[in-house]
Amino acid sequence: MERRSPPTERVIRLLDLLARRPSEGLSLSELARRLDISKATGLGIAGALTRAGYLARSEDTKTYTLGPALLGLGRAASEAFSSLPFARPELRRLNQELGLAASVSTLAGDKIVLLDRTGPHGELDRMLQAGQRYPYTPPSGCVLAAWLGDAEINQWLADYPEVSMDESLEHLRALVDTVRELGYIVERMSDLSVGALTMLAGLDGHDIPAPAAVAIANMVSNLADRHYVSRHLRPNRRFAVTFVASPSFDAEGRPDLLLGLLVFRDDVTYDELTGYGSAVREAAARVTKQSGGRSPWDGQRAPKCRVGLRAARRTTGRTSR
Repeated sequence: MERRSPPTERVIRLLDLLARRPSEGLSLSELARRLDISKATGLGIAGALTRAGYLARSEDTKTYTLGPALLGLGRAASEAFSSLPFARPELRRLNQELGLAASVSTLAGDKIVLLDRTGPHGELDRMLQAGQRYPYTPPSGCVLAAWLGDAEINQWLADYPEVSMDESLEHLRALVDTVRELGYIVERMSDLSVGALTMLAGLDGHDIPAPAAVAIANMVSNLADRHYVSRHLRPNRRFAVTFVASPSFDAEGRPDLLLGLLVFRDDVTYDELTGYGSAVREAAARVTKQSGGRSPWDGQRAPKCRVGLRAARRTTGRTSR
């Protein structure tokens, strides 16, 4: 079992708190209150980080902000994602051409991590900031897993046996067929999805009681009809959309980065939606090409998703004898 280190977690929580509000300085009292630690503990952490350059303290306002030493760490971290430098110009282009905020995410362990974003900051999309982490569990992780081959999708489902997808497999197949056909994924906006996203954005994931963490993960994972599929996307309709996204692929044809447009509107026309989808798909394709990747379906028609169907056919064959 993994051992936890509360002192280390307190340092991480402090940095995460300041990272979510990079333009706001926080006093020692505010840091202690928001992190639910004593002022003495807060002073020890903040003092050590300030001396190392990871925090900066204003002598005028007596507040702390992120420090210059983190710039070097940020550059080093960016180098771990070799395709990220190709994605950033595409985010700026999407923002300039469409007037929407754009983001880039990737999979790190069992979390989807938002690496960068640009564009206007509305009331809703403020919850999507660099460093934010979201569960890769089914079906919320479909935003990345839907681009895998059938065998890998089956493995993804098997990796999370605590989340039952039996009743959602038909919708999952329809979603995978849709993204293979269109090259982009559209998340439906609802009060429940926005509420779950807001809750996750407001929590840093540290020192949350295990039952609460499981409940929050399940709240997101069990959202029904989270994404639009082909049968929903018809002209003369309007759509409630959180985001539209498309992946770049690595040299092995696996999803690498996920480029997204943050829409957060409930009145998107069909022409707007398909325009957003085409724009983000083309941006992701340019990242794939520039980074030396390849689409798994280049030069061929993507096959229909058959996740969950072969086992059903074998069962039917045995019972019919």
